[in-house]
Amino acid sequence: MSSDSARSQPRIALGGILHETHTFMEQATTLAEFEAQSLHSGADMISAMRGSRSGIGGMIDRATALGWQLLPTLYAAAMPGGAVTAAAYGELLSELRARLEQSMPVDGVLLALHGAMVAEGELDAEGDIVAQVRALVGESVLIVVLLDMHGNISQRLVELADVLLAYDTNPHIDTYARGVEAAAIMARLLRRELRPTPAYARPALLLPAQSTGTETAPLAQVHKRAAEIKARDDVICIAVMAGFAYADTPFTGPSIIVTTNEQPELAAACADELSAILFEQRHHASPGYLAPAEAVKLAASHDRGPVILVDSADNIGGGTPGDGADALAAMLAHGVDEGTIVLADAEAVDICWRAGQAAEVTLTVGAKVDSWHGQPVTVSGKVHALSDGAFECEVPDNHFASFYGSTVHMGRSVWLRVAGVNLLLTERKTPPLDLAQLRHIGIIPETQRMIVVKSAVAYRAAYMPIASAAIEMDTAGLCSANLSRFPYRHIQRPVYPLD
Repeated sequence: MSSDSARSQPRIALGGILHETHTFMEQATTLAEFEAQSLHSGADMISAMRGSRSGIGGMIDRATALGWQLLPTLYAAAMPGGAVTAAAYGELLSELRARLEQSMPVDGVLLALHGAMVAEGELDAEGDIVAQVRALVGESVLIVVLLDMHGNISQRLVELADVLLAYDTNPHIDTYARGVEAAAIMARLLRRELRPTPAYARPALLLPAQSTGTETAPLAQVHKRAAEIKARDDVICIAVMAGFAYADTPFTGPSIIVTTNEQPELAAACADELSAILFEQRHHASPGYLAPAEAVKLAASHDRGPVILVDSADNIGGGTPGDGADALAAMLAHGVDEGTIVLADAEAVDICWRAGQAAEVTLTVGAKVDSWHGQPVTVSGKVHALSDGAFECEVPDNHFASFYGSTVHMGRSVWLRVAGVNLLLTERKTPPLDLAQLRHIGIIPETQRMIVVKSAVAYRAAYMPIASAAIEMDTAGLCSANLSRFPYRHIQRPVYPLD
C-alpha cells in the first residue's frame, strides 16, 4: 500500500485506563497492581488485546475490519481497590499522552475507561483523562469513550467526549459487543452521518452493588424502556449507569446519558424520563440478608447443591480484599461436608507452600488486610494440592476476559482441606467469575453442597447455571449494602437512602 493510500484511511488512536476505585479502602492501588493484571503499550497493546473479549478487543477487531490505521497508546487495567496513587496515575497518563502525541495527527480516539476511577488528588479521573486527550487532539477530532456501567459520571466528561456508551449488562457479558459498537459509531461519525447531541440526568440516589443487576429491579425497568427508546433512528446510544456507591465523589451514583443525532430536546427528555423511572424503582435497592450461621444452616437443609452463599460485603469486584472469613467460620461451626470458599491470603499460601503437598498444617487465615472484614480464623487441615494459580476461563464473555484477558493469574494457590471444607487460598484476590477458578486445582464445583462467592452480581453468569439456590449473607465488609456505614464527604446531599 502506498503512503498516499495509507493516509487516506482514518488514523484512529486507541487506549484505555480502567480501575474501579473504592475510596474507603485504606490500601492504595499502585502501578504494580496494573502490571500484575494488564499493562500494555504501543504495538504490544494490539497483540495482547486483539481477539480478547474485552471492550478494547472489540474496538481493535472492528477497526481492523474497517481497514483503519490503528495507533495504539496504552491499555492498563487493575483489580478494583483503593485510590490509585498519584505516582501510578501520573505515569500511566504520561505514557498515554506521550504515545498519543507521537501518533498525531489523528482523525479519532477510541478510549476504554471505567468511569469510577479515583486517583490521589483527582476525584474525576476519567474526566481528567479525556480533558487531557482533548487538549492534545483539539476540538475537531472525534472522541468515543466506552464505559463500565458502574461508572460515576461527571457533567465534564459528557461535555468533553463526542459519544459516551456503556455496557448494558451486569454481569458484564457484552463488553466486546460494546467495543464493536464504539468503533461502529466512530465510523459513522467519520462519515459525517451523525452530529451527536448528548444529555445527562442524575437521580438523587445511591445503589449498593447488590442492586445493580440489569435483569432485576431497579435497573430492569430502566433498560426495558431504554431499549424502546434506542429503537428510534435519531437515538445513537443510551448509557444507563448504575454508579459505584463506594467511590466518594461529587457525582457518585446512577446517571443516564442519552445521545441523539441533532435532537438535543429529545435527548434531554429521554434522559429525564429514564432517570425518573430509576428513582421510582428505588425501593427495590434494599435486599434482605441472613446472618452467616443462618445462611449456612439453610443451605445445609437443601436436598441438593450447590447452594451459592453470597458474601457480597466482601465483593472483590468492588475493591475489597477478598479475605473476609465470616462464612468460613460459620461453615466450620456447622460441620459442613463439601463446602468451598476462596480466600486471598498470601501469608497462609506461603506457609502451605513451605510445608508442601500432603502436609498437615495449623494456621490463621483471613481478615488480615483491614478491620472491615471480620476476624481471622485458626484452622487445621491438609495441603491437598498446590498450583501456580493460572487458569483459562471456561466462559469467554465474562468479567475476567472483559478487562484482563482470558488467562487469569491468582498467584501461588493452595487447596487446603479443613474438615469437610475446601479452602482455596490465593496470593492475589480474584473474583468468582469463572468455574475454572475452582476446577483448575481439582475442586469440582458441581459436587459441592455450598460455595461461597465474594461478589455482588457478577458471579451469576458462572455460578447460577449450576446452582440449586442462592442465599445472601449479612457479612462484614467494605461493600456492605448498608451504605450508612460509610463516612461520605463528597457526595451531593440529599440522596436516597441516606437522607
